Amino acid sequence: MKFALYSDIHAQIPQLDAVQEAVAKENVDKEIVIGDLVMLGPDSDKVVQRLMDSPHIDVVVGNLDLWVVNKRWETHEPKSPHQAWMFEMAKKTREQMTEEQLEWLGKRPFSITYTPELGHDFKIFHATPYSIGDDDAIPLRLSDEAVKDKIKGVTADVMAFGHVHGAYVREIGDQTLVCAAAVGMSWDGDNRPAYAIVEYLGGGKWHCEAKRVDYDFETQAKYNEDSWIEHGERIASMIRTGKFWNPAHMPH
Repeated sequence: MKFALYSDIHAQIPQLDAVQEAVAKENVDKEIVIGDLVMLGPDSDKVVQRLMDSPHIDVVVGNLDLWVVNKRWETHEPKSPHQAWMFEMAKKTREQMTEEQLEWLGKRPFSITYTPELGHDFKIFHATPYSIGDDDAIPLRLSDEAVKDKIKGVTADVMAFGHVHGAYVREIGDQTLVCAAAVGMSWDGDNRPAYAIVEYLGGGKWHCEAKRVDYDFETQAKYNEDSWIEHGERIASMIRTGKFWNPAHMPH
């Protein structure tokens, strides 16, 4: 069984187009989006509607999706100027979405597990097996011991997630971790949109690979700069460089 996974679309249509075009050539059995469809981009409503209209694609919810659905700015005080900027963006994002879109997004599951063969599970979640991502993540820089603590209790052969905006495949003991992020913008120095392929070969054997695609990033960077989003130049910078706009204060 062959899976294609991608995440952190963040309201960016051309990047999504590029990834979906590549995935269409992979001849997969199942396509999964691993959360954060919205925010950090101008077209959240269009991204959500596309996935609503694509019932063959399974979707896991992300933390920023729930910010918009649950009006996080009404229940939390911003901890920094960056978070205040994000809260205002979440509020304006919600204003552009329909009630049907919000209801659909809020009903996406926290995680999905596939079992292509008895005793061989594939678990998918946005950030960690136990956290939506507001306070936790699995960035590549963590030690093996730190990662083991975050996935403790999970017996799946393979785990896939997004959230940290830097695609990778990593072995931790006899388990494989696959970060499929990100579509919208990456923070690992490679500005190309990413997706991942996970294939179960049978007999407990898996093939896991992170891939990148090209697209016209400069046109999309300019589009974000000129969009309704305050400080759109921050998003444009990430699209152009593949790096977080404020590297001294990385989110994860």
